[in-house]
Amino acid sequence: MNKQEETWEKLDSEFDHHLVDMKPYVLKLHHKTERQRCALWIKKLCDPAVSGSGLMGRKNRNMYSRLLLHMLRRGVLEGPFSHKPESGSLRTLPTYMSIYFDEPLCGRGLDQSTAVLPDWVTGELGQGDDSWDSQLRERASSSPTAYSNTHRRRRLNEEKSPSRPLASSPVKRSSEDHNKGVSSTL
Repeated sequence: MNKQEETWEKLDSEFDHHLVDMKPYVLKLHHKTERQRCALWIKKLCDPAVSGSGLMGRKNRNMYSRLLLHMLRRGVLEGPFSHKPESGSLRTLPTYMSIYFDEPLCGRGLDQSTAVLPDWVTGELGQGDDSWDSQLRERASSSPTAYSNTHRRRRLNEEKSPSRPLASSPVKRSSEDHNKGVSSTL
């Protein structure tokens, strides 16, 4: 396997993890319209013809999926996800959206499907459009070892990296310190 294929496999694996991690958050959305909007975005991101099959297309797709996952975890759909995706190819994610990536993602599920649009997304869409699904199945079947290699690599990374805080935040002042600051300014 050449370096380009390894990079693509890594990006595809990362995308698959994002999909698995999104599932519980999408299913817990209170409004059906929000669930359907997320399903449409996921469908668009899963379509290589729309998101791009090259290196830059995969990177852009992963940035969108990571951003969607981050927003789902926060419980607020903003930016591009506040409306249905536009038709046509996936636009490059604006650089200012990277501010959402300050917090690392965690909590990846152990069982996952490889490169196939999840049933829960298809159920939300309620449509029988299988053209994109067959393309994704072909990609998965062309690399049968990708799934096992992904798990092995993930376990190695989990063993190497110690757990760390999810996000850094400014030092919080106690109410006593706050009161001192207020009284000294009066």
